[in-house]
Amino acid sequence: MKNQRCWMRNFLIFFVFAILISAIPAFAQDQCTIALNEAEDKFDQGRLYEIPEIIQSCINDGFTKEEKIRAYRLLTLTYLFLDYYNEADKSYLELLKLSPEYNTNDELDPMELINHHEKFTTRPIYYLTMGKIGFNFSYVNILTDYSLSQSVNNSDKYTSVPGFHAGFGAEMVLYQNLHLSGEFFLSQKSLHLIDTHWDFYTTNMDIIHTNIELPISLKYNFFRRKVNPFIAGGISPSVLLESNIQNIAGAYRSIDEEGMEEEFPVQARQEIGTTQLKNKFNYSLLVGGGINYKIGLNYLVFEVRYSMGMLNITDIKKRWREDIVVGRNLKFPVGQVDDDFKINNLSFFVGFVKPLYKPRKIK
Repeated sequence: MKNQRCWMRNFLIFFVFAILISAIPAFAQDQCTIALNEAEDKFDQGRLYEIPEIIQSCINDGFTKEEKIRAYRLLTLTYLFLDYYNEADKSYLELLKLSPEYNTNDELDPMELINHHEKFTTRPIYYLTMGKIGFNFSYVNILTDYSLSQSVNNSDKYTSVPGFHAGFGAEMVLYQNLHLSGEFFLSQKSLHLIDTHWDFYTTNMDIIHTNIELPISLKYNFFRRKVNPFIAGGISPSVLLESNIQNIAGAYRSIDEEGMEEEFPVQARQEIGTTQLKNKFNYSLLVGGGINYKIGLNYLVFEVRYSMGMLNITDIKKRWREDIVVGRNLKFPVGQVDDDFKINNLSFFVGFVKPLYKPRKIK
């Protein structure tokens, strides 16, 4: 029984102590709120020299963010009226760090503060694209048509298969609304090929290229507060990481005695690596546009981009290499010889952009 009473006493002491500890910040907050109200009363009374001492301790620890903004505004006005211009600059810079989009009110604010505000800017110099993801559609520009039958009728048919891309980037302001943008993307571009040889053997396959892309572009922004359109154009070097063909299937066609067409499927390997048959380096020209939708101090970006491949995807020196082609069973039953072709691409993006605000005096 004695041990139980001792345990209860210790528990009550701990409980009361915890309540007191939790109440200290609230008490300090209340005291700082009172101090800020008192400082604003002193300003109205013209007792300017007393104001910094009243609120300085609470600026470091005690004010909420909104109260800090009020306090720095009050200090700025105080120093302006006292002709302490260096201190006024420092106080206003601290205010703008807390609220980069702070603006004065022509009807409520003194002219001294309005004129002082015009001497500063918080406009970002750099923007970070924290993440950007999306999907794409690829389109083939055939330079020379090849097939096992050496067809000249462009019998091979490429169709687009959705691919994906993901990456990040950064922008730098060059002049006013003109930005230089650099990005890093991992992209996968996909195509489906149906190729007919000698009018009796057909192959189907998916062609997949995985690349690292480094788009560099000039971007012009039309800042409109909430919805901010932009246009862009540039160049996108790329490095091929992997190329393969998947979902490979072939079929013979024949005519029976009754004149009916029959198909005899031939199942090939499900995936064959073709990286060695491709050029490793390429580049595209790109144009695009979109909107930056403002959310708080940041942006949600929606973008569409079209890129035009400038170099042949296929390494022409390796197209007929027996050690590569035969080693991957590309001749039979796959029935695949790479065409000379370029890839154009239509891409859609969504991403998150964080401006790096930099409060500074401009004059």
